[in-house]
Amino acid sequence: MLELIDISWIGERWSLASLPNGEPVALFIWRDRDIDASARCGDVLPAIVRSIDRSGRMGFVDLSTGEQAFFNISESRTPPIVGAHINVSVRAEAYGDKLANVSPTSAQPVILSESDAQNAWLERLPGYADLTDELSFVQKAEMCRAAIDVASASTVTIDNGGELHFDHTRALTAIDVDSSGRVQRSGVPGLNTDALATAARHINLRRLAGLFVVDLEGAPKGEKAKGLAAQFQASLKALTGRTVRVLPPSVFGLIEATVARREKPLFEITTETCSAERRTMEAFLSAMREALTLAESDRSAFFALKTSAALTEYMKQTAFDWQGELKARTGGRIRWEPLNNAGLDYQIELI
Repeated sequence: MLELIDISWIGERWSLASLPNGEPVALFIWRDRDIDASARCGDVLPAIVRSIDRSGRMGFVDLSTGEQAFFNISESRTPPIVGAHINVSVRAEAYGDKLANVSPTSAQPVILSESDAQNAWLERLPGYADLTDELSFVQKAEMCRAAIDVASASTVTIDNGGELHFDHTRALTAIDVDSSGRVQRSGVPGLNTDALATAARHINLRRLAGLFVVDLEGAPKGEKAKGLAAQFQASLKALTGRTVRVLPPSVFGLIEATVARREKPLFEITTETCSAERRTMEAFLSAMREALTLAESDRSAFFALKTSAALTEYMKQTAFDWQGELKARTGGRIRWEPLNNAGLDYQIELI
């Protein structure tokens, strides 16, 4: 049984599902569309066909959100003509240099709501107990911050000992199984079994997709190798709910897997790892989270939020009423001071 908490920030909502030992398993993040207008999985949007690549059997469209997207052309259907106005269903969100993946549909346009998106996420959880009302805002904020730290780590501990090392490249995610610190005991599953269970949990938590190559300990063969592949596929499918394919380990002990894209990966929500075009928005949301957490941790204190020139300009232009939200949530105890020249996106100081 997983443990669930829900927290409302300024302009976004997070839900975190964790194991009873505190290990995070899945994180739901919803941003107000006045802040992040990008297409979401489940949206049905108007689009204009811009080009058709018949040899690659792909079509490219401009979405009503201002983004570009692509769709695969079925061999049994005639593709729409260039310039056609069509509706498309969003199957995978855009991030970095990857376009959104869509599918032409006869359905009418619809924008996925926050509640529908969260309910779809909850349905993928195997079972949970909601602890939201049992914890303070600051406790929930700290749990979310810890979950992001776990999801950002390049090295994580394997169940029962050992380590996994994650290395992201443009083409794939490499995961190395390391036996360091593991002591084999009677009744404890093998290192590779534990490693694949941990890897599947982290792939789901980090919302990673695409090609994965796991360098196992040794080179399992025969039925043992097939069993590991079946275990990994079952774990990935159960956790992610996405299309998954896993190959048996190679003669070199490498197990390959693919997981279909859906939501943006978690590395797109931190200023250190997000794509350049999202950085100012992520800095803004980070500032709002930190300001709200500080105000909740000391309800009698007053703070000054000082922002860089780029962030100041963003905050002036955004359609989202962050000043009204921040004032309502903190009683006006946070004063905005634009044009901080310290070289940071923002600073929050006690007054």
